[in-house]
Amino acid sequence: MTQALPQRAVQRFVWILSIAVPLIVTGLYLIPPAEGLSEETLRQVYWLPRLNALLNATAFCCLAASLMAIRRGKVARHKALNTAALALSALFLVSYVAFHLLTESTKFGGEGAIRTVYFVILVSHILLSAAIVPLALFSYARGLAGDIQRHRRIAKITMPLWLYVTATGVVVFWMISPYYPY
Repeated sequence: MTQALPQRAVQRFVWILSIAVPLIVTGLYLIPPAEGLSEETLRQVYWLPRLNALLNATAFCCLAASLMAIRRGKVARHKALNTAALALSALFLVSYVAFHLLTESTKFGGEGAIRTVYFVILVSHILLSAAIVPLALFSYARGLAGDIQRHRRIAKITMPLWLYVTATGVVVFWMISPYYPY
C-alpha cells in the first residue's frame, strides 16, 4: 500500500508539470515583454539564447553518452548522465522563460526554401518538446524506482525524441540568431 501512494504522487507531479510547462511557454507569447529595459540590459539579456543553445547541446551530449553507457551495462553512469540531462533541460526552461519574458519574439528573416526548412524544424521542435516533458519525467522516475521493464519500454520512445528536441533546439538557435537585434 505504501508503494502505491508515492507512485501516485509521482504520476500526479509529472502530469501537473506536463500540463503546466506548455501552458507557461504558450503564455509567454500572450504576455507583452518587459518594458523600459535599457539598451545595455537588452544587450545582456540576448546572451540567454546562446546559453540555451549550450544547455541543449550539453543535454544532447549527456543523452548520447547515457545511451552508450547503458548499452555497455554502465547503469550508474547512465543514471548520472540522465540526471544531468534532466537538470540541463530544466535550466534551459528557466532561461527560455526569462528570455521571453524580457524580450519580443524574433522574427525569422530567411526567405524561400530555408524559411520552410526553418518552420518545419521549429514546429516539430515545439510539438515534441511539449511531448517530451511527460515522457522524460516518467522514464526517469521509472528508472529511479527500479521499474526497469516499464522504464525500457518508455525510454525506447523517449530517448530518440529527447535527442531530437535537444538537437533541433541548437539548430533553431543557429537559424534564428542572425536575426537577433544584439
